[in-house]
Amino acid sequence: MNLSQLSKIININSPILITGPSGTGKSQMAQKIFKRSRINRDQFLVLHLASIKEDLLESELFGHRKGSFTGASENKLGYFQEVGKGTLFLDEIGELSLESQKKLLYVLEEKKFTPIGSTAAFDFQGRLIVATNKDLKAMVAAGSFREDLFFRLSVFHLELDPIHKNKEILLSELRRQFEAMKILYQKNHLKLGVEIESLMLNAVWKGNFRELKNCLEYMVVVSDGLELKKEDFPEWFLSDLKPNQAQSEIDFISHFPQDFNQAIESFEEWYLKAMFERFEGRVNETSRLLGMSKTTLINKAKKYQINTLQIRARASAQKETRLAA
Repeated sequence: MNLSQLSKIININSPILITGPSGTGKSQMAQKIFKRSRINRDQFLVLHLASIKEDLLESELFGHRKGSFTGASENKLGYFQEVGKGTLFLDEIGELSLESQKKLLYVLEEKKFTPIGSTAAFDFQGRLIVATNKDLKAMVAAGSFREDLFFRLSVFHLELDPIHKNKEILLSELRRQFEAMKILYQKNHLKLGVEIESLMLNAVWKGNFRELKNCLEYMVVVSDGLELKKEDFPEWFLSDLKPNQAQSEIDFISHFPQDFNQAIESFEEWYLKAMFERFEGRVNETSRLLGMSKTTLINKAKKYQINTLQIRARASAQKETRLAA
């Protein structure tokens, strides 16, 4: 299931599985599903399974009765009961032991759970969202994840790609995080230049959104100019970039004619198209930010047959798609 189908599943009561590499925003996606659903007035509880010791996990999930084991000095509600009719998000589902997987499967199949030390079963009335960065299919093949639980969880499966595979999402998050860092560190004067933006859009971002945020925070903190510079990148970003940068520059230059004058004209066409795309076809804003008169810009757009109205319409449609996702 892809992100364009997200609006179709936000209100279902069946479990939703979210997978993807670390830092791709699985927790944020779970919250987005909750906030846009009809049950968003109920609770949204989060349990990070990897942080809970195995001998305490059953108590955390199902609760316990006073005196049911050593240290149980009072009754405790588990997450399955406390969430009520809300949404329970279990992060890192791949960390569950086989025994815990068996108990979770029972809850999913019977919609009931029993606190430790109790003889009474309670109904699970909430909705479950789970996430992992592990390959559950491979774990099933290796015998470390129950096949029946996998099939039960994966009916509605959202797989998040690494952010470098979707330039539109990457660009949107890059600009959003940059604006947030400017406010956080009181540097509202800072600008994100075309060169820096291009370098960041073409980076691999092995740590995905988390790495992007860390990089921007570092750059905003150390920057002492009006615009971010290449020198502001953290060393770890530049070291990852260097092996591919020379080839990228060669590939970029190879797109233009060898003749100098023809290359300049070809670059101008490419550059203006890129800027109109960046500023969503808005002529006045593009003119102001490029430092070019509106008349000159319009003439050049006509020369290169750049349809600004079409660009604006496409940008508007993309925004609507993102809002619906």
